[in-house]
Amino acid sequence: MTKNRHIKSKRKTTWTNLRVEIKKICDQLNISKDEFLEVNIREWKGIESKIWTRFSTIKNSRWIWESLIDDYSSISVNYETLDLESIIKSSEQVWFLLDETVNEQSKFWIYEGTINAFEKIFWESGYTDEILIVSKKYEWILIINHHDIMIGTGKMKHQIEELKK
Repeated sequence: MTKNRHIKSKRKTTWTNLRVEIKKICDQLNISKDEFLEVNIREWKGIESKIWTRFSTIKNSRWIWESLIDDYSSISVNYETLDLESIIKSSEQVWFLLDETVNEQSKFWIYEGTINAFEKIFWESGYTDEILIVSKKYEWILIINHHDIMIGTGKMKHQIEELKK
């Protein structure tokens, strides 16, 4: 005689509020995976490590903007006039790291895509604390932090300086 057993999955759910919201927004706005896509689970760790190694003096610091290696420029974000496509070429493929607090820890979800698609998602989403946009060649980083300050290195430093004029 065999017993019917109910085995509960030990898999943890990785679809947090932010990831669910982004998926819904992409579906609603018909944003294709060519335009915006979550990074493969086998690749994200390497990408995150390269970003912190390239841009930060402190590996895995929660707020990378506090430990930038390169010279940077910063400006307060005016959300009424913010136009990321005026700073980053709309068709350029970049990394997007979106910070979310998960189990009282900071977690960056990594996506890749165009600034055009991201900007549509950005205006619809309300869950992220910090946003990092990174050149896929690791030449520059653009950060919008939880203090509503935009910080940029490399080419983005110069773009921010232009915004100040």
